[in-house]
Amino acid sequence: MHNWSLRFYAIPGIPLIRAGDHIGRMIFDCAKSDGFIFKDGDIFIIAHKIVSRAENAIIKLADIEPSEQAIELSAKTGRDPRLCQIYINESAEIVGTNGRMVITWHKLGFRDTCAGVDRTNVAPFTDELVSLLPKDPDASARAIRPQLKELIGKELAVIISDTFGSPSREGSFGVAIGIAGIRHIEIREGTDVFGNLSKASVTLVDALAGAAFSIMGQSERLPVVIARGAKYTKDEKASIKNLLYRGV
Repeated sequence: MHNWSLRFYAIPGIPLIRAGDHIGRMIFDCAKSDGFIFKDGDIFIIAHKIVSRAENAIIKLADIEPSEQAIELSAKTGRDPRLCQIYINESAEIVGTNGRMVITWHKLGFRDTCAGVDRTNVAPFTDELVSLLPKDPDASARAIRPQLKELIGKELAVIISDTFGSPSREGSFGVAIGIAGIRHIEIREGTDVFGNLSKASVTLVDALAGAAFSIMGQSERLPVVIARGAKYTKDEKASIKNLLYRGV
């Protein structure tokens, strides 16, 4: 008989990240200060917002001059035309709108709303700063993973997560946008309850990002969550790009 368990631990005390900060060191120090004991196989799920801050992927709205297309998008949605211009800049395509929602194909290949552009947890709104997605979230994850491995001395994986919106449902949900050390998909083979052979492709990285989001939230100030107990395949060449939909 197997006893399956999956646990999530939110690291408290992560300070406000600034451009150039060593995220791996900050995560390690805060976890150690809280008495956390690391184990092989831990998966570090990191909100992209602190990665974007460390990589200085921040834009001032005052520096943005809206185009005619942005002004038209603003009129449709009621959003700031400068924000609409950033959505356009960060997107391969503006797919459409639904009320205030702007549906986009991000230039990284993600279908999302508002191209991953966000104002929450960036600065006081009066500063008019917004964050973008990291330029290459896989590369960000690959940079953080060896930092953590050197400090911790354990085998581990890293997931960079974000919250996406969908035109087919209300609210937001967590997804993986960058990975390191963990395969993008798991192939699970076995039998169903009737003994029929079954084979499923499981996007474990998204499932873990979604579960971590339920702890991180938008205002809880818990941007790093460690998942323990997940059975995953180690992959030194992991890339979230392998999950991206390539249809039309």
